[in-house]
Amino acid sequence: MVTCRQLMELDIFHNVKLKAGRKGLDRAVSWVYAKHTKTITEWVHGREFILVSGYEYGIDEAELLKLIEEAAQNNLSGILVEGGINFKEMPASVIKKADEKELPLFFVRGVISFLDVTHDVLALIMENRYLKIQNVSLLDKLLNAASLSQKEVDNLFCGTGISPDSYFMLAVFNINTLDTLSKRQTTDRADVLIGVARILEKHISSLFEQMGKSTIYKVNLDSVDYLLYADTEEELMEVADALSQINANVNAEHHDYDIYLSFSSILSESRNVLNGLNEAYFTGNLLNKKIFAETSKHFSDIGSYQILFYTEDKAKLLVFRDRYLKKLYEADLEGTSQLMETLHTFLLQGGNMMQTSKTLFIHRNTLQYRLERIETITGRNINGYQARRDFVNAFLIHDLFPYPEVL
Repeated sequence: MVTCRQLMELDIFHNVKLKAGRKGLDRAVSWVYAKHTKTITEWVHGREFILVSGYEYGIDEAELLKLIEEAAQNNLSGILVEGGINFKEMPASVIKKADEKELPLFFVRGVISFLDVTHDVLALIMENRYLKIQNVSLLDKLLNAASLSQKEVDNLFCGTGISPDSYFMLAVFNINTLDTLSKRQTTDRADVLIGVARILEKHISSLFEQMGKSTIYKVNLDSVDYLLYADTEEELMEVADALSQINANVNAEHHDYDIYLSFSSILSESRNVLNGLNEAYFTGNLLNKKIFAETSKHFSDIGSYQILFYTEDKAKLLVFRDRYLKKLYEADLEGTSQLMETLHTFLLQGGNMMQTSKTLFIHRNTLQYRLERIETITGRNINGYQARRDFVNAFLIHDLFPYPEVL
């Protein structure tokens, strides 16, 4: 589904201004219709985007007011008015009416090519439909490489002009599930993803075209996945750095959501694409949980969390977590002692009592009391290296699989 909000990102809309109806920017656009009759009801089906020329004889303020009323009655998506000779500015009464109807009203002074507007909007609509029904892509096929021979995998790459001896890396763009986004229906989330995918594809395709590379990606409900490749590891890292910059720029321009970018490790074997994608997904999960401050992260830079990625038995991880933290969690449930937070901060500060008390905004004596309680409850000496190491690992697991929040 294409919306009026997405139309504003088209190059052809560069000089077009939104005058009214901002609340209706998420109206769906099914097609483009250039008005050429006095009334439009008998010619539209709903959700069309209407083009109106200010060069048309008889188009005045009164006609625009009637058009807005008729457009609202027929559930049209929006209106673009070309100023022409009739309108130097959009009349205040027309703006007020469009706002009342929550109908997006766009205006451009002078002239704009309706042919170019129609071409670009319809191209966006067709691209949107294609992304929803696209056939199995090269990346999809590579993710099923376990059922393919090495020769078949090599042929897949050769068929797209990519050497199977290249170095590879998976890059995953993931939209953080903000409160407003998480409450939307699945179809709405898909539309948001497609919109983000189009923004990214525009920047990344331009980058890859300059580098002489093919763009290999797939759009999922929660992410946009890219397969990167290069002749050397150094060149591959340059590509990854360029994508990180694109991600930073897109985040700076769009404040309705946060986009996190995660990378796999460098893959030297073409059959390891699926494992690389899992590495990137795992790293993206850490970013979504805000375990790291960055919005971009490589699997090779997540430190000890790599151990959790390679541990296949989740149940054993939870047993280890509970062995060290469950009693503290239960004690926090019974009162307001905040023992888990205290221990976590103490470990993060390397056992420094002064820094821990400053971070927690508590007196040193209060901290000493809490630490003694922690040792009594857990039966472990928190100043010993082995106990600290095990507590740190337990908190690593807790980062991925946390207890319910203590209210």
